[in-house]
Amino acid sequence: MTITDGTPDPRLMPRVELARAFRTVLTSSRFLSRSGYADSQGASALRAALAEEFLNARGLSISADNVLITHGSQMGLFLAASANLSPGDGVAVEDPGYPFAWSSFRAGGARVIGVPVDHEGLDVDCLAQMLRHDPGIRAVYVTPHHQYPTTVTLGAGRRLKLLELARQHDLLIIEDDYDHDYRFDSAPVLPLAARVGADQRLIHIGSLSKLTIPSLRLGYVIAPPDILRRMTDLREAIDRQGDVPLEEAMALMIRNGVLGRHARKAKRVYAQRRDFLLKEVREKLSNAVTFSVPAGGLAVWMKIDARIDGDAWTVSAKKAGLHIERGKRFFIGSQNDINYFRFGYAHLNTDEIAKAVDVLAQHKTVFC
Repeated sequence: MTITDGTPDPRLMPRVELARAFRTVLTSSRFLSRSGYADSQGASALRAALAEEFLNARGLSISADNVLITHGSQMGLFLAASANLSPGDGVAVEDPGYPFAWSSFRAGGARVIGVPVDHEGLDVDCLAQMLRHDPGIRAVYVTPHHQYPTTVTLGAGRRLKLLELARQHDLLIIEDDYDHDYRFDSAPVLPLAARVGADQRLIHIGSLSKLTIPSLRLGYVIAPPDILRRMTDLREAIDRQGDVPLEEAMALMIRNGVLGRHARKAKRVYAQRRDFLLKEVREKLSNAVTFSVPAGGLAVWMKIDARIDGDAWTVSAKKAGLHIERGKRFFIGSQNDINYFRFGYAHLNTDEIAKAVDVLAQHKTVFC
């Protein structure tokens, strides 16, 4: 059994409805009469459906022209960095944070600079100090809704400070809103993109893969026209067009309400699984890990007791058939306190969660 870092359960995906939508698209006269390539910005049907029926609930008043469809959020991150940053430019990122974002930035030649994260998310005051000492920082990457990997939400005060700091230093903000739909204990917090003015540079990146399954690579980018044009031109150079049948099938699922119904069902299921996991951990691992209850997302960030050798624990669990990674891969710097697990639970049912916690409990007595 593998504990992921927070992926959805493929068993919940509305497979029959998706297959029906594919069939409708592939057998339509409009699809069969096409010749040549499609729009490199993405299927107009999906861009319109996102703008009109999906993203407006997040406070984003946009049109289809403001949206670029990508093969998942990872492509969006790569395009954002490659089309807007020059080699040597600095990108401030959360530390701990998302390693695959760092890879995208480094692939474009950018310098990745870690900014500490605490119980309120990115330390904006620390970022302000860094900007005074490093004028080469050109962008900041954040996951404000559920910070990756800690799951904390960037507070309202820090959000305002971050936006003002970006204005003062002409920073490009890259906002990764990777799991907006999974907020369990309160209403979802509006993204930074809902607060920016027309003169501020912000790239908002989202994913439909968290609502379906990771292997269905669908993401989207919202950005000002000049930025979106550069990203679209680059996307055209490396990937002439997207997966048109998939994009149009997803547009149908948005328009006919299937995706919305699935999101509401998945949210209920994942909230129950989160609560079950926390109950199991409290009962069986209370002397080994501590955690804060995440308000949303698909994983729990757990701090391992300092007396326990996290590496030895994971090795012992692996021998018993449970694969779980320590949280050290989410850190950039040389922090000594990196003894964490990110326990993704959404892809497991309650029986599987109980089994996983049992294995960890049976192997937790490996002390330094």
